[in-house]
Amino acid sequence: MRKFRCFIPSGPARLLVLAHGYPWPDGSQPDDELAAYAQAAVDRWRAVADSYDAIVAAPVFGGTRFPGYRELTGNPARPDDYVNSLVDKLGYQYIRDFDGTFSLHGHSAGAQFAARYLIAHPARLDHVILSAPSTYPLPDPGVDWPNGMGGGTAPVPEPGHWLTAATEVDVVVLVGTQDTEPRPAAPGQQGSSRIERAIFWVESMRGLSQAARAESSTRLIRADGYGHDEFALAAPAQEILARCWTSG
Repeated sequence: MRKFRCFIPSGPARLLVLAHGYPWPDGSQPDDELAAYAQAAVDRWRAVADSYDAIVAAPVFGGTRFPGYRELTGNPARPDDYVNSLVDKLGYQYIRDFDGTFSLHGHSAGAQFAARYLIAHPARLDHVILSAPSTYPLPDPGVDWPNGMGGGTAPVPEPGHWLTAATEVDVVVLVGTQDTEPRPAAPGQQGSSRIERAIFWVESMRGLSQAARAESSTRLIRADGYGHDEFALAAPAQEILARCWTSG
């Protein structure tokens, strides 16, 4: 089975990676069902991608290959390393003068992946939309990776990566105002809902920027009337990214 789904416009000029959610709380899903879910994510973004000459690639996360994609764990390959190789393959093949950078959108479980990818590889990203994740990697050395800067069982990103992510990458945290379901406790996470945790993470990243006397590039957008719906939240996410692409 091919490990990603994609759309390639007639004149590619940029690249977007979609990290899909995982709306199956009761266990693992078959790979073919996950592939169909990744394809549905690509289909939702196809029209806006076509309008802005963007390649859209959606890795098939979860399943047998990348069950731990939220935390950047995988065997034999890590999901972030796979994304890097996929971006390079598509970008250098189809985009003239490709510089190796791309945009990243993730929803829910996919946004957990996207937030940790942002910290692990900030130099590869231009725009990031984190759509309603439950947990974040916090700029806190007292909390172990993948929820903080401290040493964990997996390789930990360099401390400077947090500051790069907080000041040099355009990052939007998108969460619906009706997304108030209580979330399970997790190391370092402050607040019981996705809204509260989003506020805390954005404030933490802004605090990191201020401590370095640098301007923050992280912002929070609350989508009025939206809940935790990957299909519905794609609309405001597309509007945000379209504005970013328009402004350069």
